[in-house]
Amino acid sequence: MVNRLEALSHIDTEDRKVTKEFLEQNKWFGIQMGGKWDLDLEVHEFKRGCDVEKINYGMDRFKSHNHFRIPVRKQKYWNNSTTYVAKDNSIWPNRYKGWYVDYIQFLNNDLDELLWYDYKLIREYINNLYTDNSLKKEWNIESERTFITIPYEVGLERIKHYKKMQDGKWWSITHTNKQK
Repeated sequence: MVNRLEALSHIDTEDRKVTKEFLEQNKWFGIQMGGKWDLDLEVHEFKRGCDVEKINYGMDRFKSHNHFRIPVRKQKYWNNSTTYVAKDNSIWPNRYKGWYVDYIQFLNNDLDELLWYDYKLIREYINNLYTDNSLKKEWNIESERTFITIPYEVGLERIKHYKKMQDGKWWSITHTNKQK
């Protein structure tokens, strides 16, 4: 289980740096670091960006839950709303309306294995929400334990999985659906 205090106090500077290098290896140009409360990585010229998160579990957990998941608090990047509601219930303008925002999850603390979700896939499942009540003890606010979910089989086909090798290059990991 994710420790709430550790998760909320995590400083993601290194996560952003590693992701920026990864995206540059994948032909993204003009990437800038976002501010503390902004999108993690931004390419203003193309209204393109990437949000980054580190999780403490791997592919087995997604398989056992039968879905991949993204915290619902990040939903503002993919819906076309002109505003969003902050944690304190204040309403803010959504400066990322119309942006193309991908999402990267690191699967470990070493930052050498990641999943890359493209914005099209997330938009397709933006309203496919699940509240994980097994997290209720640690995460007492419902929105903190609610996720955008992508069915496991769909994710295996469409989410890109990479592992960083000792030479510094990222290698794609291919998953096959054995039930086909």
